[in-house]
Amino acid sequence: PIVQLNQAAMAARRAGAVLDRPSIAEINKPIAEYLYGADVMVSSDDLRKIGENAGVAGDTPDLSGARHKRGAPVVTSVRWAKTQPIAFIFNDDIDESTRQLIRTATEKIAANTCLSFKENATAGSQLQFHRGGGCWSYIGNAIAGKQPISIDSGCGMIGIISHEVFHALGIDHTQNRKDRDAYVSVNVGAVASNNLNNFAKLGDAQNDNFGVPYDFGSDMHYGAYDFSTNGQAVIVANDADYLSTMGQRKYVTFNDYKMLNTLYMCSENCPTQNVCQNSGYPSPKDCNACVCNDFYTGANCQTPKMTVPITGTGKTIYHQDYDAALYSSGNNYNWDKFGKDPVKIIKAPEGKKIKVTINQVYAAYGQLSCYVGCPFVGLEFVDYASGDLSSMGKIFCCSKDEGTSFVSMSNVIGYKAYASPGMPFDAAVTYTVV
Repeated sequence: PIVQLNQAAMAARRAGAVLDRPSIAEINKPIAEYLYGADVMVSSDDLRKIGENAGVAGDTPDLSGARHKRGAPVVTSVRWAKTQPIAFIFNDDIDESTRQLIRTATEKIAANTCLSFKENATAGSQLQFHRGGGCWSYIGNAIAGKQPISIDSGCGMIGIISHEVFHALGIDHTQNRKDRDAYVSVNVGAVASNNLNNFAKLGDAQNDNFGVPYDFGSDMHYGAYDFSTNGQAVIVANDADYLSTMGQRKYVTFNDYKMLNTLYMCSENCPTQNVCQNSGYPSPKDCNACVCNDFYTGANCQTPKMTVPITGTGKTIYHQDYDAALYSSGNNYNWDKFGKDPVKIIKAPEGKKIKVTINQVYAAYGQLSCYVGCPFVGLEFVDYASGDLSSMGKIFCCSKDEGTSFVSMSNVIGYKAYASPGMPFDAAVTYTVV
């Protein structure tokens, strides 16, 4: 029943909206028969094993003996050495603008982990970026010598390039996690039978999430409509308001980096482990520091950046023309150039919850704001029963969202908002204690 109910709710949210760009699954359709999970290259033998053992969504494929180890794996054989830079090279068919995007993606990963990359290095295996007919990668350090990653036409976004590099570093798709049933369901009726194995749920032997929470907004999560044959959502969030969060490619999330740092044991050489609070984790760069999510700061992530207490009858907060108006032009997918409202923790008394009502949503060039996934502007509300604020939240961006309301799962909500360069964004939200 939850699939049918939330399918209807998600369809209503999406009505009249369009995609701003093809998804990875759409880009890779011409080569889909050679890939697993839309963008993972495997050997023909591994592909046969997956097909034989994962005929329906929900089954766990038997990959014993296969080279392809999936998820954030328990085994160490797929990891690259963190003691030396990971070498990468470009084929001649990669143009200079795409090369610069790849350099930026690897620089961001290096800045947020204990890993490093070096262009044209010759020691050990190399990541070989080329145009291979789509956006795809192997999982982990799978091939001795030159290991290909395809960044072809349509793949030239930091989020997509990072997605493929994360695969190469050993991270698989979020929606295949062994705990996914607590967050999403798979609408089997919307998927062609030969694509059902792309939604096989992982088992303990293939998947260790290291306590990192499920993140609808992970750069490694499919979009809701990927592989759909009838226009219905395939991945149906148990909370329908997370429709626009799934499949985002604006940036790599806090939990994506946390997963990678944990997988590579980036803090193992610290003499003492820092005690990080509020889902923070030890810094891969400084043994005496923690990496905090967007809502907390301090040496141990103990201090909220801004808290807005909600009592009595409620409070309306207006969000108007923040920094985005300062940018008149630029790359609309460059997250670093987006205007962002200061983050806020909206907090009700213990034992209470918060009713959130979206009164106004206005963006210049309104049609752009209604794209699925809210890639250009958005109001984000981080809302989980645990009160954890590390994952991406529910995102609203379209004028059709005006009048929408929901009740929080705990007594805290994390608020964010963003707007693309040259796209001022106004909103008004009322918070009421219930």
